[in-house]
Amino acid sequence: MFRINPVAIALFCAVAACSPAPQSSTGGPSGPAPQTANQDAPRPEITAEKIVRDVIGRVVKITEVNGNSPPTDWTFEADEFKQVEILEREATPAAAAITVFMTTRNNPGPDDEAVQVSGKLRLHYQRKDGEWVLRTIENLTFRYTIGIST
Repeated sequence: MFRINPVAIALFCAVAACSPAPQSSTGGPSGPAPQTANQDAPRPEITAEKIVRDVIGRVVKITEVNGNSPPTDWTFEADEFKQVEILEREATPAAAAITVFMTTRNNPGPDDEAVQVSGKLRLHYQRKDGEWVLRTIENLTFRYTIGIST
């Protein structure tokens, strides 16, 4: 007669639970629809990590949170802290506008003041040779404070 082995059943259940869910053919919650021969090749997505890399070296005009100082330029440096949260995406096959909330701060030296900058930015991307290229950064509410570094 056939005998059920509890260890084999437990192993089967563990393997089945760890397997990835099948993708939906309609592109529902379990993932995008599969590509067909007449669709474009998969496009790299604009992620928070990509944005952190893309802003390095870019300059944005910023003002102080309390508005007591004249506008100044902020240059995103490679070695400074940056945190990005994507709030909104608007995209066509050739262009994208990504609204983010970003926080960054300088790396002050011994005689420098700590500066933190945070707020909303809209990043405008354009597709070039199959890649998303950052074209411009629009300051929506990106403001700085002096002496606050958290």
